[in-house]
Amino acid sequence: MKEWTLFAKEFREFRRFFKLDKAQRDVVVYSEDSSYYTFFEGIIGELAGRHNMKLCYVTSECNDPMLHSKRKNVNAFYIRHLLGFFMLLLDSKLVLMTMPDLNQFHIKKSVRGASHAYLFHNIGSYFHVIRHGGLFYYDIMFAVGPHHIRELRNEEELYKLPERKIVKFGYYRLDKIHRDYKKWKSAGKKRKTKFKARILVAPGWGPWGERTSMLDICGSKLVRKLLESNYEVILRPHPMTRKKYPEFLDALYDEFRNFKNFMAEENVSSLENFYSSDIMISDWSGVVYEYAFGTERPVLFIDTPIKINNPEYRKFSTEPIDIKIRNKIGFVLHPDNVGKIDSIAAKLIKEKAKYRKEIIKARKKHVFNLGSSSAAGARFIIDFLNKNR
Repeated sequence: MKEWTLFAKEFREFRRFFKLDKAQRDVVVYSEDSSYYTFFEGIIGELAGRHNMKLCYVTSECNDPMLHSKRKNVNAFYIRHLLGFFMLLLDSKLVLMTMPDLNQFHIKKSVRGASHAYLFHNIGSYFHVIRHGGLFYYDIMFAVGPHHIRELRNEEELYKLPERKIVKFGYYRLDKIHRDYKKWKSAGKKRKTKFKARILVAPGWGPWGERTSMLDICGSKLVRKLLESNYEVILRPHPMTRKKYPEFLDALYDEFRNFKNFMAEENVSSLENFYSSDIMISDWSGVVYEYAFGTERPVLFIDTPIKINNPEYRKFSTEPIDIKIRNKIGFVLHPDNVGKIDSIAAKLIKEKAKYRKEIIKARKKHVFNLGSSSAAGARFIIDFLNKNR
């Protein structure tokens, strides 16, 4: 019954959208679910708030809080099963998305003139992790930094693609983390620990058995070594690990239940432990950039195999910045050497000031518009609309 009720609601939402005055739906933000709102929040705030512009927010999650928000100038809609028809018939001027694979599967590009803009939701390189062809059909790309511009132009040259419009955007989530961390720090909120130091362990996601996640390869050994060395350990698993392998996580938590210096944190929207940790330990997760660039603290990288979703990535003339940047913003440790992780962690913590300088240099090199990405994105959208009246 619930499915039928939701589908009826969706059908009403579909009709309501296309009955809106066209001027109120010039700009559409499409969010796959509420977790993606964090990437659009800044631009929505700039357009709907500062510029007093009406826009539409479309989500495929029936419980997305934005559906019940009374935010001025934002009209929210629930579209899920009808999304393919919705995108195909979209006659708005611009639709902003974080979803790759446009035109590759059932979600097709608009046949009624809407321009599709892609907003990167990872600071690192994209060409090895997004499937081949995943960004071919976008018209506009909101790039995080110069590396994305190089990669996009390289892709166009390789596959004879039309030149896409590139916006020097940045990364709103980093802007927010960096701003909020400085406020948190200046307010003197640092949570003291009675142990050696506080370490945030934040593995990336990878299907079990493919040996791409450090949690799969050496998670238990790594955590135990740190705990026994009197470090406070906060394990922050990727949300997909809970969804796909809950038994594994529960068994891991049970293994360390008697350690007073162990804590699990599955609420990834909470950043308190993000701010209060002395270092992060991760693998290839995009969260390393948010942590290092946001808090200016180093990362200890466990050198698991790099995740490859595009088998043609070697055709590109550059290597992913994720490889080049690791030794600048932290230290790389092979999984076979996790027995030494306590001493490596101590060294990183001791040399935080040295790493901070390198992290700031890397951030300046790889990220556009730190602290003002939303304003830059809004300016582009307003100019784009003015040119396409």
